Formats: sequence, structure tokens, C-alpha cells
Amino acid sequence: MKVGIIGGGAAGMAAAVTAAKCGADVVILEKNERVGKKLLATGNGKCNLSNLALSPDCYHSEDPACLKAVLSQMGVQDILDFFHGLGLMTKEKNGWLYPACEQASAVLDVLRFALERLGVGILTEQRAVRIERRDGRFLVHSQNGNGHSRHEFDKIILACGSKAGLSRESEENGITLAKQLGLKTEPFLPALVQLICRERFFKALAGVRVNAAVTLETKGGTIRETGELQLTDRGISGIPVFQLSRYASKALARGGELRAWLDFFPSLKEEEWEAQLLSRMRTLGTESAERFFTGTLHKKIIGVALKEGGISPSENIARLGREKALAVGRLCKRFPVTVTGTNPFSQAQVCAGGVRLDQLSARLEAGGQKGLYLAGELLDADGRCGGYNLHWAWTTGIIAGRAACEGEETDK
Repeated sequence: MKVGIIGGGAAGMAAAVTAAKCGADVVILEKNERVGKKLLATGNGKCNLSNLALSPDCYHSEDPACLKAVLSQMGVQDILDFFHGLGLMTKEKNGWLYPACEQASAVLDVLRFALERLGVGILTEQRAVRIERRDGRFLVHSQNGNGHSRHEFDKIILACGSKAGLSRESEENGITLAKQLGLKTEPFLPALVQLICRERFFKALAGVRVNAAVTLETKGGTIRETGELQLTDRGISGIPVFQLSRYASKALARGGELRAWLDFFPSLKEEEWEAQLLSRMRTLGTESAERFFTGTLHKKIIGVALKEGGISPSENIARLGREKALAVGRLCKRFPVTVTGTNPFSQAQVCAGGVRLDQLSARLEAGGQKGLYLAGELLDADGRCGGYNLHWAWTTGIIAGRAACEGEETDK
């Protein structure tokens, strides 16, 4: 059985290792100069492999039932067993799983070494541009610096990723190949990405990091996330923003702007924060507004909050009055910003969208396309920060690699 894998990323390598262990003759066609290039940047270079809190609720898809059916086939321990079998030692930090050495390069190395031991062919700088069926087999046409090549396989696994991390959108060809083969797709949108905001005051806030809650208002309701917020000269970033960004991308794609609210005191209820402000007024009521709020928040945030509240930093709190002082305080609990866009695909960690899951069997074979399997980011499934997206890549790669070596599929 000759199995061709289009894409040498996380899912493609997992599929190749699995298929080769099952006895298949496996060849990877990779468009880059080496396999696993994006893997090196995951988890800030530490490679967050998976998460002990794995749940379908940590993912999004237009076909949640299909997503759940795929995830149910492999748990966290299955992924750990896969990597332990390749020689990788792992560690856990607050439920997040990493290589013991905390180096993404080690994950890539054990995968590369396994591919070498198993005799997997790796053809780099080969961009697959067309796939056709011929006499029950697949003929893959690819381009490289020397022209065109043709490769014939009994079965193929599409694992060519999404637009995430690409500097030019035209580089992405997974959706094109899927459409050639008659598959329906959801448009790719940036996810796990920074949000761009309209307000000019962000230039004054650039570089600030603060624990905060971010609430995004969409037509579908409000979504709130808490964590370390990073303020940039163009808007908001950090894990809570990343967790919300796929909702923002979806809403922005429908047109218009979005309202978000920043809560710089997420652990305090509004009445608790107001009580603290009143207590401060009893002891610091003769100070200037700037001095009154000093020690509560980063001074850049205080400066912007006072300006947005129409208060001079030098104005005396007593002369200002209780209600105006409380109004600035309330602003710090519900600070409005206008989301106008996201950073580009090149800065997104993953994408929302992809090939619809309801066209695939539980073993990821395309309905009506015997011998065609799909895996990884190309599929319409995106997870939260915390190793969930790599878990999806390993899981779908292993399932597809195993299925491609097994007998006829009859389930849909």
C-alpha cells in the first residue's frame, strides 16, 4: 500500500509515522524546505503538546457532533503513549503538557528520527497543485523549483494546514485541493490572534501587561475571558484575547465593528471596588486625581482613564467630587474599546474554518472519495490556547494514518 501525505506538519508527520508502522510505503510531499517548520514556534518554542483538561467543549466547529466523534477515539494518554513510544519524555504544568526539556525542537526531532527509521520518503519544496483519480489510484501533481512532478498513490492524506502563519495567503492550497476533490469548506478566518481597536489612546498604552477580563459583545451574545491582557499600540492581545478572537473574526466577517469591555479588576465585584474607592477618598481625599489613583493600576492606564473621564491629573479629588471620582473608577471596571479587525493570518496561531467534518467518516475518510483522508488544521475545528490544537493535529493524523492502512470503510 503506497500512501501519500500532502503536508509535513504536525498532523502529516503523525499520520506518516502511524501509517509506516502499519506497514505502508509512505511518502510526504512538503511545500517548505523542511518538515515541521511551524511546530518549532508552538508554545513559545516549548511545544504545548496537549492538555489534561481535554474536552470537546474546548473546540469549535460547524459540526460539533462530528468533532466529538473524532476526539472520542483518542485521549490524552493515547497521545502521550504515542510520543513516549518515540522516546520523548514529557512533563505537566497546571494541566498543560510539554516535552520534559521544554523544547519544541525535541518534539520535531523525535518525529523526524521516527520517519527516518521507518523509511518514510520526504520530498520537500513540493507544492501539490492538483489531484486526480486514475484507475482507482491518486495522481498528485506538484510544483518545485525545477518544474512539475507527478506522484502516484493508492491512498492520500491531506494534511496541508490552513492559512495561519502564512505571510502570503496565496501560499495556502489545502482548501483548493479539497475543493478540487468535491469537498465543501468553511472560509478560513484568523483565530488565536490579536485584535485591532479603533481608539487612538492605545499608542499611550503600548507595552502594558495586566491581569484583566475581556468581554466581547456579538449578536450571538457576550463572551468573557480572563487572564494576562497585553495592550499594544494597535489594540489588545494576550491569552484572553486569543480565546475570544475566533468569535471576533466570525462577527467581523459578517460586517461592522464590535464592542469589547475591559475589566482591570476582574476579581472584584463592582460594589467591592466602589467600596475601596470610597475608603481611599476618606484617606486620600485631598490629593490630586493622579495621586489618588496611583497604586491601583499601571500609571499608563490611570492616565488614559482620567483623560477618557474628562479629568485633569492635577485636579483635586475633593473639588472633583465623589460622583466624578467614582465614574473614573467605574470606567476601570468597564472600559469600552471598539474592535475593528484582527491581525493578519501571518500572526494567527490557527484558523477557524476549513473542510466540513460532516463529509467525513469517523475515521476521516471523505464520503464518496474512497482512499482520501484528511487531518489537522485543514479541517473545520479550532481549539482554545493550551495544547488543544496540537492535540487535534496528533489525533487526526494518527486516526487518518491508521485508517489509510486498514481495509474498506463502510461507516459515514
